Amino acid sequence: MSEKKYTRKADIITADMDGELVMMDITSGKYYNLGRTGGTIWNLLESPKTLDELVDALTDKYDVDRATCKAQAEEFMKTGLEHGLFFME
Repeated sequence: MSEKKYTRKADIITADMDGELVMMDITSGKYYNLGRTGGTIWNLLESPKTLDELVDALTDKYDVDRATCKAQAEEFMKTGLEHGLFFME
């Protein structure tokens, strides 16, 4: 059984503001600040990824234990799904 993959919404304009990713959903007109780590997740989702693939990449980049990283990434993705920034495939 394959794990579902996250993909990012296409109708988003992004900009780097002093190392933090800010974005505007052109469909809803809402603005978001994803910060540094959220921006890293957004960039990783240039191609669809499972939660485990995201956690692997994040633990390679940041000094964080896997369990903490997974819990925080899962919460971030849940919030992003609720706001329509990400989708599951």
